[in-house]
Amino acid sequence: MAADLAIMAAMLIHDSKRQDTPFAQLQAAYALSIALEKTQQENRLLRAEQQQSATRITSLEEENARLKEQLQLAQQRHFGKKRDIGEPPPENEPSQNNQQTVASYTRQKKNKSCGHLVDLSSLPRHCIHHDLSEADKICHGCNTPFHFIETEKTEQLEILPQRFYVAEHIRYKYGCHTCRSINMAPKEPAPLPKALAGGSLLTEVIINKYQYHLPLYRQSKMMASFGMIIPDNTLGNWVMGIGLALMPLYDAFWKVILSGSYLQVDETPVKILKPEKKGYLWSYFAPWISSGLIAFEISLTRSSEVAEKRLATFKGLLQTDGYNGYQGLRKRNGIEGLGCITHARRKFSEVVKITKNQDGIAANAIKKLKPLYELEEKMRALWCNFYTRKRLRQKIAWPILKNFHAWLKKTKPHVPPKSQLANAIQYSLNQWPYLIKYLRHGMAEIDTNWVEGEIRNIAIGKKNWLFMGHEDSGKIHAFFYSLILSAILNELNPRLYVHYLTTKVHDLRRGTVDPVTLLPHVIDRDALKKFADTLLADAKKILSTS
Repeated sequence: MAADLAIMAAMLIHDSKRQDTPFAQLQAAYALSIALEKTQQENRLLRAEQQQSATRITSLEEENARLKEQLQLAQQRHFGKKRDIGEPPPENEPSQNNQQTVASYTRQKKNKSCGHLVDLSSLPRHCIHHDLSEADKICHGCNTPFHFIETEKTEQLEILPQRFYVAEHIRYKYGCHTCRSINMAPKEPAPLPKALAGGSLLTEVIINKYQYHLPLYRQSKMMASFGMIIPDNTLGNWVMGIGLALMPLYDAFWKVILSGSYLQVDETPVKILKPEKKGYLWSYFAPWISSGLIAFEISLTRSSEVAEKRLATFKGLLQTDGYNGYQGLRKRNGIEGLGCITHARRKFSEVVKITKNQDGIAANAIKKLKPLYELEEKMRALWCNFYTRKRLRQKIAWPILKNFHAWLKKTKPHVPPKSQLANAIQYSLNQWPYLIKYLRHGMAEIDTNWVEGEIRNIAIGKKNWLFMGHEDSGKIHAFFYSLILSAILNELNPRLYVHYLTTKVHDLRRGTVDPVTLLPHVIDRDALKKFADTLLADAKKILSTS
């Protein structure tokens, strides 16, 4: 349109020169001004549309990059290595210099040529003697009898297949001819009245399911291979029954854990079948109650009300990740909220994993945090007390964190605002007041790595058992996880411990034993040893008579 007007204006000017009248010249000038204004307006509109298109293209490019990052991150989380960039190697992973690093010290790996890598000292031994026949004890060259020199011993580790046996309880009954009274020898009550399963079988099912993550249908198939047909729903009823009978211990766990002054809390999703939805398994870890106690709780929601209700009576240090559901607890009187440095570092680690850039901003962030973990490792190696840990953190760790905080604020404006890297920086800045609070408390840890590791093990296990039937069965799951992991923390044999507890079911029912006294950190270890000796003696009798 503007081009047409310009042509018309030019024609009018040409005509005006021919007519050479003032009026014609004025008309031509007016038409020309209109054409120029229209042209300028169209140019402005075109520039605006061009700017909008450029902005849109930039936005789409940023969105495309963000979606690619999210896809790469999802693939990394699903298929990639689980350990974070910069995270210290696990305790059982050997380093390159033939050493093995443990939480508190470094030791040389055992040389294979120096003996067994497995401790065989506690195992029963079956001696197999290999001797020559009488004829072979005579030298074939000169017919002189051989004389004995010595024996040569080698060892092999063998295993007896799983063996079921029936314990027949035969009670002798006596009567009095005079007064017609009857007396019968007592028998320990069964863990589950009228159930076929004894304590050892119940223990086997529980340990396989909750320590080694073997679902009940697989255990049923394994038993069938030994000729024992037990449906998996029967096994499930047994687990529920013994779990309910031992439930006073679950209440005792909460009583003791909530009485402490320092807790780490985390959660992981689990599938609940009835109702069919995503549930959550919450963990509450008390690191400094003896060698540590951990309790799990199942819920149908991730709502903040779950932890707030459970921790209604708790007062002390509460260490969590940055999930918003913990904000209410962090603000509650009597609770001081702490963050987790590892969660902040992990977000930078994820950026390095998906970008493969070992020299970028994210990798630099990880390097800046590395000295904090080196300090923690040194303090653990020296068994520093809480006061010393607090003093060294404030002297060494605080300047490192202060510089890191300044670097984050300086770097943030130079990073694409919606990228994974921007999210990592913003997370650290948002959580900063909580991330640095561990510096004030020697009893606090730098992160929640231990409890998160145990939840990760459960997450691996749930790939085997897939789902929990309903909330009530989830409570049984949570109880047995609490029992077994706390036993491991306190250096108890989980199988022996759970078996021993099955013998205390009747005492718990009658209320003749305090459940707190049966918790892993205070249980009578002498009684456990006597129980183990009794089991070993019974096993020897059974093997010798079968």
